Amino acid sequence: MTAMARDGAGIARAADGRVVFVEGALPGEAVTAEILQVQKRWSRGRVIEVLEASPMRVAVPCAHRLEGCGGCDLLHVDPGHQLALKAGILAEQLQRAGVEAPDATLRSLDDDHGRTTVRAAVVDGRAGYRMSGSNDVVIPESCQAVDELAEQLLVDGRFGDASEVTIRVGNRTGERLVLVEGDPSDVSVPSDVRVVGVDELAAGRRAWIHEEAASRRWRVSARSFFQSRPAGVDALVEVVGGMVDDLGADGPMVDAYAGVGIFAGTIGLNRAVVAIERSRDSLADARINLTGGNVEIVETAVERWRARPAAVVVADPAREGLGRAGVDVLVRTEPRVFVLVGCDPGSFARDAGLLAAAGLRLDRMTVVDLFPGTSHVETVGAFMPG
Repeated sequence: MTAMARDGAGIARAADGRVVFVEGALPGEAVTAEILQVQKRWSRGRVIEVLEASPMRVAVPCAHRLEGCGGCDLLHVDPGHQLALKAGILAEQLQRAGVEAPDATLRSLDDDHGRTTVRAAVVDGRAGYRMSGSNDVVIPESCQAVDELAEQLLVDGRFGDASEVTIRVGNRTGERLVLVEGDPSDVSVPSDVRVVGVDELAAGRRAWIHEEAASRRWRVSARSFFQSRPAGVDALVEVVGGMVDDLGADGPMVDAYAGVGIFAGTIGLNRAVVAIERSRDSLADARINLTGGNVEIVETAVERWRARPAAVVVADPAREGLGRAGVDVLVRTEPRVFVLVGCDPGSFARDAGLLAAAGLRLDRMTVVDLFPGTSHVETVGAFMPG
């Protein structure tokens, strides 16, 4: 294995020159692999036997991962090496995009208790995870990747005829909610848990929990986007805020893809802020969370927003990134600091290339371990003119 792909698979070369992505392999290892898929320029397989192990390799501590659960794909990597591997994935993507980049700072999480939002399939009333590369479902008896308040519902909850369930809990408030694709009256969970059906939300019912993070209390609706854990919010606000402070950008701020208002409600304090969001659920939360501040909430897609001057732009788009249209709009604000939060290294690298073409250089970046045990790479990059 010569490197690691952005989905966590090891990269090798076949005798005919074809790239082979091997799930479960690490850089520097020699393995026996089973080929599962063959394309013209690449193949994909999985490890059958490790012949020469990397010093980073450890025994997988989760029985359900060994059964095939697709949830935590880096459990075979020592936790102390996972962030460095993720930084390497990011560096390779930036190099492929032709972006000059500094070395990434690595930021782990403090006081982390696992994921507080869990989406699961339901089979015969019980929640479970999809198997890797399959629609089959593993029903867990325990799950160390999620918060204990969520784990109890995942393992012990009974969800009737639902096909899917979303479990959302407040680690620091104790509030809990389940959202089901099915009949909520068939759900059996503890009495403190709010139960709501997708059809009820479509008919206008509102349902939410509260969470505390970054020294604030937040309302989070059943379908609003919120980071996977409060410790992740703490870390992102610290990293983004530190970049803005260090680079000395006083003045108005744009919070693009604002969600429930995390950055507008923290880094945006004592600034005039334009918060741009198109999700009605997130907008409803933002209007509650951002009361009392100098914040204008704009309900629109970022690509359709009419730009106005700003000293700071903070953009936290979905996995597909900003894209050319998003970049074109946001650079028209002529910011002194542009902070991009990316949840996919390929998308981040593409957006970094577009920002570089628009005259912004990548000054610094941090990889935040928002999803320990997985190949998910969360990147925060600060761009400046020049």
